[in-house]
Amino acid sequence: MTSKTILFLSFFQFFPIILLAQVVHEVDESTKLETWKLIQSDLELQLVQRLPDQTRGFFQGRGFTKQQANDIATQCVLQSIVKNTASDKNNSAISVSLKEWHVKVDGQLRRIKLKEDWAKQWSLIQDDNLKVKKSAQIAFRWATFPSEQIFQPGGDYNWGMISFGLKPGEKFDLHVFWKVDNQLKNEWIKDIECPKDL
Repeated sequence: MTSKTILFLSFFQFFPIILLAQVVHEVDESTKLETWKLIQSDLELQLVQRLPDQTRGFFQGRGFTKQQANDIATQCVLQSIVKNTASDKNNSAISVSLKEWHVKVDGQLRRIKLKEDWAKQWSLIQDDNLKVKKSAQIAFRWATFPSEQIFQPGGDYNWGMISFGLKPGEKFDLHVFWKVDNQLKNEWIKDIECPKDL
């Protein structure tokens, strides 16, 4: 072993390599829908545009009225996939809470619209003709991403829709938070665009 190699190893013994976050932006050639993927250590987060018509059709097929489905579809709904990519099951679990996430629009921070926010909104409807069916609400809960979840090492993952509470075509930055060994970590995904209502 040369003196240069020893010096190199000694440096990283005291100054470990910092894994920088990687954000990959892609556009599907056939659908023109955009995808943003955040990779940071063992966390992989993917956000995929869904056209409002896709979301309208999905929820109308699960008991929502045309107007109710439209209300959801025009709130910037993205398909999300979160995965703990650690292959070693002795690695740490990753805890994700959407309650800590924020969007930044025109310099202003705001919370995303959680499934609990939707449930509260629907519970305040007084007119029986406008109320959301219980069966439809159950379908919504299953289809949307959990507000809190722990992802175990070894490839544990989940997917579901997230509504960001923005208008079609709006652009925003997303501040993502997660925990590893009770340490809060965060990263920005810049220039996400809500799918346009074509």
